[in-house]
Amino acid sequence: MSSASTHGVISVRSLSKRYGGVQALDSLDLDLGRNMVHAIVGENGAGKSTFMKILSGGVIADSGTIEIDGVIYPQITVSLARELGIGIMYQELRLFQHRDVLTNLFPDREIRRGMFIARKEMEEIARPVLQAIGLKVDLYATLGDLAISDQQLIELARVMIEKPSLLILDEPTSALNARESERLLELVRQLPAQGTTVVYVSHRLDEVFAVANQISVMRNGSLVFSRPTTELDRLTVIAGIVGEEKSERISRDSKHSNVAVGGVNLLQVESLKNFGQIRDISLTVRAGEIVGVAGLIGSGADELLETLFGAKPISSGVITLEGKIQDSPSTQNSVKEKVALVPADRKRVGLMMDRSVEDNFSHVAVGGHTNGTVLITKAGLTARAARLVERFDVKTENLDIRVGNLSGGNQQKVVIGKWLEINPRLVLLDDPTRGVDIGAKSELFRLVREMADSGKGVLFRSTEIAELTYLCDRTYVIKNGVTTREVSDVGEAELIKLINE
Repeated sequence: MSSASTHGVISVRSLSKRYGGVQALDSLDLDLGRNMVHAIVGENGAGKSTFMKILSGGVIADSGTIEIDGVIYPQITVSLARELGIGIMYQELRLFQHRDVLTNLFPDREIRRGMFIARKEMEEIARPVLQAIGLKVDLYATLGDLAISDQQLIELARVMIEKPSLLILDEPTSALNARESERLLELVRQLPAQGTTVVYVSHRLDEVFAVANQISVMRNGSLVFSRPTTELDRLTVIAGIVGEEKSERISRDSKHSNVAVGGVNLLQVESLKNFGQIRDISLTVRAGEIVGVAGLIGSGADELLETLFGAKPISSGVITLEGKIQDSPSTQNSVKEKVALVPADRKRVGLMMDRSVEDNFSHVAVGGHTNGTVLITKAGLTARAARLVERFDVKTENLDIRVGNLSGGNQQKVVIGKWLEINPRLVLLDDPTRGVDIGAKSELFRLVREMADSGKGVLFRSTEIAELTYLCDRTYVIKNGVTTREVSDVGEAELIKLINE
């Protein structure tokens, strides 16, 4: 790689950043070419997010240089990034839930005419951007009332309105269904021709190969390689991300395990209806099997697991758990009946983000006791948390670390681990690999298969169709709140067709 940027819009040299004892970036050298889609991939903790934050002004590097269009900047602030035309869409939404859509599209930069906000003018600017990304939404609707997928597209529109020359996208499709994702990818493909350079950060390698001109792989805060996409294949990228040894293990484990199933029915759902999207869903889950749930966002699939757990009330239908009808499903009763839910939004409802790893590992087990009063000691809780950290190989400095400081994969291990501590009979996994890197996904899939092998029943919803075809023994397709069919041994393309037809 040359020592100076001749064709790159951005060139960084020896960029370093340390957080306490963690070296987040370690002398990173990287060029980002102009008017192209440049993908950056790596495991959680590889340094991608720190690099993105430095480019957008959210974090100041400890050392190194950043050259933009031939000008070297000692550091980039948020205001300077905006002046330079650098926009970033974070995976974690930075939106105001209690304000309307239009206000969220112009945060702290409303157009004013004298003392008044020019809302009509803002509408005229916003509508073509929303149309370009395929989002039909009332500009005066309260943002918190919208689906997470719509909110993610609004976050993208907020950045696009600024017309950035460098657009950084951090996991932009993590909450989108297949159709929405493809529309967004098509938009990204068109941006270089319009003069926008795109930095695309994603754990979804299918998307990366579909959209990127160049792929850069990071590991342990440094660049492993940066090459044109046409010179790479999936296995080479995976080897770069996780290392050769781990890559070989993932490859060995990449085939679906043909586990013999056919145990007793743990869960039977008949003609289920709730007060939202679910109109008529029926399914079964047997002991020792993984059952998939496939459907577009808004189809009812995304409400099903929370409804079965009692987090959303039912209006009619029958839920039977090991032959016992659940007359009044509730979250408290589900825990006592040994039903576990790993929710889709781990940050809002799966974890206490400001509490310690120890606290998060402990609170479900404490609430799950069913045999009268149990003496609970601090030493006992600490011992339990330490055991779970070791069992699930959670990467944390100590038990007192805020769980919000862990990587996405390690956060998800905490969510799964705390529920497995109550030894559930039925495990509801709602899009559990969202925002999780490929190495952590492999570990999570192994845990899911171990659950089934131990005789538990698993109901698994995912927005990534490949996960369903890879992991599940059977899959139910849901459309318009109704179970349309049950399938097994189908390929990804066929399942996508069934979901969308």
